[in-house]
Amino acid sequence: MRKKLTSLDLLIGAVLKLDPHKGQRQNVFAFVQSCYCGRVRSYDLDRAMAALAKLSEEEQHALIAWAVINDEALSQNLETPSVIPAVESPRSQAQQCGHEHA
Repeated sequence: MRKKLTSLDLLIGAVLKLDPHKGQRQNVFAFVQSCYCGRVRSYDLDRAMAALAKLSEEEQHALIAWAVINDEALSQNLETPSVIPAVESPRSQAQQCGHEHA
């Protein structure tokens, strides 16, 4: 029986799959901040989508959730949250926000 992964496990797995030497982490975070956090960031859409395609849906969700929670905490001058609360699936979030999700 396979152990259910925590949000933290998924986030770490997602970050490890994104190559920092090729700029994938920075590009994906810029994309997520632009789409979900209301930030105006420069990113390469094609490269961001290709990098996100390497992640499972659950890993994408954990990455997006962390970026949004982190951005909210930073905007309120709070410490970065150490726990990622359970939130809706990325597909549901994207539909609510009017964004399509890869």
